[in-house]
Amino acid sequence: MLDIRDLRFSYGRHPVLQGVSLRLEQGELVFLLGANGAGKSTLFRCALGLLPGYEGEISLPLGEVRRLSARTLAREIAYIPQNHHPAFSYPVLDMVVMGTHHQLSPFSNPGPREEAVAMEALEQVGIAHLAQRDFLRLSGGEQQLVLIARALAQQAKILLMDEPTSSLDFGNRIRVLDQTAELARRGYAILLSCHDPQLALLYAHRAAALHQGKILADGPPGEVLNEALLHTLYQVPVRFTPTQYGTLLSPVRQHHYHWTEERVAYMEAAAERSDFYERIAQAVADAVPADAVVCDAGCGLGFASLALAPRFRRVVAADRSPEALAALRRRNTFPNLDIQAGDLFSQPPAEPYDAMLFCFFGSAEEILRCARQQCRGTVVAVKPAWTRHRFSRSAGTDRRHGAGALEDLLTAGGIPYTRRELDLRLDQPLRSVDDGVRFFRLYSRDADPAAITEDFVRARLEPQEDPDYPFRLPVERKVVVLTFDAKDIPQEMKGD
Repeated sequence: MLDIRDLRFSYGRHPVLQGVSLRLEQGELVFLLGANGAGKSTLFRCALGLLPGYEGEISLPLGEVRRLSARTLAREIAYIPQNHHPAFSYPVLDMVVMGTHHQLSPFSNPGPREEAVAMEALEQVGIAHLAQRDFLRLSGGEQQLVLIARALAQQAKILLMDEPTSSLDFGNRIRVLDQTAELARRGYAILLSCHDPQLALLYAHRAAALHQGKILADGPPGEVLNEALLHTLYQVPVRFTPTQYGTLLSPVRQHHYHWTEERVAYMEAAAERSDFYERIAQAVADAVPADAVVCDAGCGLGFASLALAPRFRRVVAADRSPEALAALRRRNTFPNLDIQAGDLFSQPPAEPYDAMLFCFFGSAEEILRCARQQCRGTVVAVKPAWTRHRFSRSAGTDRRHGAGALEDLLTAGGIPYTRRELDLRLDQPLRSVDDGVRFFRLYSRDADPAAITEDFVRARLEPQEDPDYPFRLPVERKVVVLTFDAKDIPQEMKGD
């Protein structure tokens, strides 16, 4: 019904649409997704004949849009804006009757026929009882349904809806989309721009992704929407979680951990005086052949990556922190260590890795989902055996990121695994007791880190014969190394 081919449009020297092709058929509800400035509204304005200076073709059953009069075009396409604020208040019925004006001669007024058409449109969207209400006194959801009814009164079979739910509360958003889906079922062809891909998964027959003036994907939302595409569109990491009610999308905070210069310095001092990461790398080497390509997932400062590099053909250190990766690049001397920036979950490799290491990184669910998507061989997960926070005064625990949570999930999924415990040390060298106080306060989860006193810290430090670092905080860590095969992860745990 609406066929857009190689559509190009520029505002002066600024190109907005660059070869967009999109087809809308009868009975389809197509969601047009894209960030602000992607060109969605410009595409709508071209299709409505408001920007005739485009290149390419926009075809309707009666012909190309630029060759149709405004009156003819109004019989073909109806437009529903995201909101409408008339200069004067009108009864709802009068607002809907305005949709019939293109059917009248220039000097005619609406009559009983037009009012009957308007009432039928109100009945179609379930708000005939509001016919005599003041439009401006309705709720946002009711106003949006009135605008849909006005479009239906045009008796056009193609509806363009420009972010119709953007200003609505949760309940009204669902009610408007339920009515929209019902109109598609009755045979209307609907192109709806939206900023919420979750709604596309719930309602759309197709989803089209518009990015920098081009269509990146077009198809059933369950097939074309994925973490990588949404990261490209919106530049934020997103997780896809299958549930019995459909797929749930959830954004992920990008900067929950900040690698400041102070944090980097403390961690480097500890790692350089310990075999902690060497022993973890050896545990990986015990399970993975030397000719493998291994990804150190969420590598942080990359100490495990540096320990893995001499043992394997190629190592990929992946993390989304530019500060952490900058510190790793300063230390790296291995030509086979590939340092990659970006969100691991939304930027999968061109080819699956032979093996992956998750060293104190990711929840149990994230590890399984990422491993199933990106690994074709052995997965090694290193998790603390206990999760009490040792730099705070409280002894609270958080089991979500401990070994037990992952073991429970592996067992529930019927995934064979091996378990190995390691007793490791990662003592923290410190230049003074005051340095120890700063360290504890930096990592403390207490409500008031200043409550960490010198006496509290001094009681935990040990002297050592090192002129640069005369004190150390003994840190003994019992870790659990869980090894399993990515191919054994069930399809329903895949999460893509």
